[in-house]
Amino acid sequence: MSERPALPGPVEDWFQGQGFTQVQFDGTTERISTFNMGHMLVYMLRERPDHDTFYKEATGGSLIVFEVSRKDGKVQYTGYCPLLLFGIWERKVSFKADAGLLAPYRKEGFEVAQRFKRMLEEQRL
Repeated sequence: MSERPALPGPVEDWFQGQGFTQVQFDGTTERISTFNMGHMLVYMLRERPDHDTFYKEATGGSLIVFEVSRKDGKVQYTGYCPLLLFGIWERKVSFKADAGLLAPYRKEGFEVAQRFKRMLEEQRL
């Protein structure tokens, strides 16, 4: 695991308060399993250098993921919903305000990202 600048306390507190789990990578990838309607869903998250990764289960067993770093005193992040198609093809699907009925987790992710952005602005991070 690479040495990374520590995130400000309010960032980790916010993610914990929102029900996120911080990924403790054992190697460069971590598999996360969820269940939906009796079926196991598996997602693969890759460690991104100099980033802390947080995830939360969303609608339908999907995941909302944030990769967060601190650079030059500012908090930066990437948010997405991971997909693992056919057990081998990884995709990072962006959040979307009007995702529609087939992907409500994307709208859920968008709403979470808006709350996170507001918190960063309020904390001047």
